[in-house]
Amino acid sequence: MNFRSIKWNSTVNAIIFLIFGLLLLIYPIESLNIGGYLVASILMLAGLNYLIRVIQNKGIETNGDIVYLVISIASIALSITIFIDPTWIIRMINILVGIILIVNSIMNFLNLMKFKKDRTTTWWIYFSFVIIIFILGIVVILNPLFLAKVITRLEGATLIINTIITFFLSRKVNKNFPTETKLIKQE
Repeated sequence: MNFRSIKWNSTVNAIIFLIFGLLLLIYPIESLNIGGYLVASILMLAGLNYLIRVIQNKGIETNGDIVYLVISIASIALSITIFIDPTWIIRMINILVGIILIVNSIMNFLNLMKFKKDRTTTWWIYFSFVIIIFILGIVVILNPLFLAKVITRLEGATLIINTIITFFLSRKVNKNFPTETKLIKQE
């Protein structure tokens, strides 16, 4: 086993992770745009693939052809929408998350009112969390890219931390193992 090649591969991977981590941390919206363009490209290729299948079959003859045609039109339409605004899908998902947060906080508030009637002394602590979740839901709905920026930056920070750990472990391995080790085949 050649530890030099392992060290080289580990170093290259760590540098790539560091670059991606820095890009995600410093440019979260631009990174999301690039991701949106990649998703749109994949959807466009899939839609065109399904459309070509229908055309190669020389029309719609079976229910499967109808399914392929619908999938191709939907994929192409969605990819065009994402090409126009690459953060569209992320905003839609985050708006859904905001709605879920608000509904969940309202349900928790109704449950808290039952605890208040039972004269529980710590109900106000739970109430403050319900209010925080409700406000966070409103913020996410009003500014859906806020959550995407935070998550993208956390992903970037995670990649940077992973790089630091990889370099640290690589250094430890280099100190404890020789650069060339041959495996001896036992008979």
